[in-house]
Amino acid sequence: MKPKNLPSVTLVGHGRAGRAFERSWVAAGGRVAEIVGRTLQGHPLAGEILIVAVPDDEIANAAAFLAGAFRGRAAYHLSGALPAGILAPLAASGVSLGSLHPARVFTGARSENWKGAFVAVEGEGPAVLEGEGFVKALGGIPRRITASAKPLYHLAAALAAGGTASLIALATRAWQEAGIPSREARPALAALSRQAASAAAARDFEVILTGPIARRDVGTVALHARALESQEALRSLYRILAEEILERTPGRGREGEIRALLGLPERSRRSNS
Repeated sequence: MKPKNLPSVTLVGHGRAGRAFERSWVAAGGRVAEIVGRTLQGHPLAGEILIVAVPDDEIANAAAFLAGAFRGRAAYHLSGALPAGILAPLAASGVSLGSLHPARVFTGARSENWKGAFVAVEGEGPAVLEGEGFVKALGGIPRRITASAKPLYHLAAALAAGGTASLIALATRAWQEAGIPSREARPALAALSRQAASAAAARDFEVILTGPIARRDVGTVALHARALESQEALRSLYRILAEEILERTPGRGREGEIRALLGLPERSRRSNS
């Protein structure tokens, strides 16, 4: 689909993801026929495509309210966890139902858009086909996904995004206890995280995983284990991450010693794909 052939869009909701979509749509040469705010109106909607960009818990109500008002050909919501079927009230008008979820952090910055974003596309055949086309026109990377897989897909995306920020927050707390103020700790730890994420995007996990567990520095792991005795939240997290590092870096030796230090059970090797 060429940008000049993008259909007109009615955008329902104008939060961070919705504004980023609008910005990308206009930049690609598309027209936004109407933006409907959080206070939904009952008048007929003009766009050929409906984008429901409201919070997940409001999608079903929005679809029920807009049923009969939208006469276009396809409607999409932007939830990563919910199926396209939650828009079912709109189907009575012959609308094909779909969902689009950009795997991207939106903070509200004016520069944010969908360009380069991995976008999960799910729903009925016509909506999926058209959605893939205009995601490409926006510069995104569409990937079909089934409705049943969406909760696990979204859980993983949430861990990679909000989980990363939470991990930096926990690490910042630990540095503060070690005597480093937050104003210094947060940017330094965020930089470490950015470097690790950049490496993970380009190279295999077995190559880029670093730290004492990956190197099998048992003495350092023992020091960590002692420090974790007074860090309840970090202790559980450290053990989970240690398990993954061991599974992703097989054959380096001393796994039993590290598992014993951290109280990890012996486990059979998982797939490292």
